[in-house]
Amino acid sequence: MILITGIHHISAITKSARKNHGFYVDLLGLRFVKNTVNQQNTTMRHLFYGDYNASPGTQLTFFELKNSGQAYNEDNYFSTITLDIPKRSLSFWKARLSKHGVSVEHSFDDSMLFFKDGDELSIALRESDGMITSENAISHPSIPREMQIIGLSEILIRVANPEATLDFLSSFLGLRREGGCNFVYNDSNQFITTVESSNSTNKTRFGHGSIDHIAYNVESPEALAQLHQKALDMNLSIEMYLDRDYFKSLYVTDPNGLRIEIATKGPGFTIDEPLDTLGETLALPNFLENKRAEIEAQLEEF
Repeated sequence: MILITGIHHISAITKSARKNHGFYVDLLGLRFVKNTVNQQNTTMRHLFYGDYNASPGTQLTFFELKNSGQAYNEDNYFSTITLDIPKRSLSFWKARLSKHGVSVEHSFDDSMLFFKDGDELSIALRESDGMITSENAISHPSIPREMQIIGLSEILIRVANPEATLDFLSSFLGLRREGGCNFVYNDSNQFITTVESSNSTNKTRFGHGSIDHIAYNVESPEALAQLHQKALDMNLSIEMYLDRDYFKSLYVTDPNGLRIEIATKGPGFTIDEPLDTLGETLALPNFLENKRAEIEAQLEEF
């Protein structure tokens, strides 16, 4: 049985929370669902975007590093994030992005759009069957429900040793791989992880525009505990195994040095904010509440 049920979130680095918020909320139409901090470094703001209900599988998150330099992706790195959009919405998104000065490229078969955000993070939009449900849709002034982003679809990883990462994803996480193909997926095929050679021996430089980690989803703390024990049995490099209040997490390092998280589906972001007002105030997990004044004093408004 595969414990991974799909993707939970993808976390990247931004230089400006304000500009990042404008791009993902105003332009792409995602909802700002949690305004919090990096729990290991509380001077760093952590922004979460997703659908209306902050569903796992729709979340893009960003750590704000104001003094970060531009990322240079070379040997081992997470590359392009693909988001699903409804059928017959590609022309809408091409026009919208172009109108706002975003340079857009087409795939060879005109089924996808490629562009970059303000930090040079690579994003793709791909038409797929289905549409965001009315319960998950966002009331956006210029993006109707039939055009809205549905969720995360694929991540492209480029590494020096693709076979090692593919074997890790299939042997540890149990993701399916057919023959010698260069991608893995879960039973429901909700999310694809594609792994290709980076064709570079230069070291990647981490900075704004980098993806820090990808997080796969499991349904329960019990499933996460099983994977933690499996990681111990396989003698994997375990970075952290902890409770983040909003979900529980296990962080491991893949053979090419990339950070992989596994996160539980719940309890979710409504444990400390009502659904209707998610993201409107600075939210902190319980174990940081006693430091709220200190944390707020270190953060600039955006």
